[in-house]
Amino acid sequence: MRELIFIYNAKSGIFNALIDWGHKIISPSTYECHLCSITYNNRGKEKIWGNYLKSLKIKSSFYYIDHLADLEFVPKQINLPCIYIKNDDNYQLMIDADELNSLKSVQDLISRINEKLN
Repeated sequence: MRELIFIYNAKSGIFNALIDWGHKIISPSTYECHLCSITYNNRGKEKIWGNYLKSLKIKSSFYYIDHLADLEFVPKQINLPCIYIKNDDNYQLMIDADELNSLKSVQDLISRINEKLN
């Protein structure tokens, strides 16, 4: 079974989401999770992103920095955010932090994921 695994450079939970929301408004250039920045705006998930995820024939899972201990396939010293792909029991880094951080928009991210899947 194939699966996309998105790992945010942010902590989970409502309280942390509120802090992140404020940080993205007050100082977006210093916000540390580019994956969050391009897939979510101040009103929530980007519509194009939500529609894209629904259209995929692959399961998508989302994790945060405080979930890393549960993800045995992720090296302890990894730069976040990143995206892995799982094929059966094989995990492979699909898009690393440097590549992800170079993307300018959610459309760029969608295009890059599509390139990697094909």
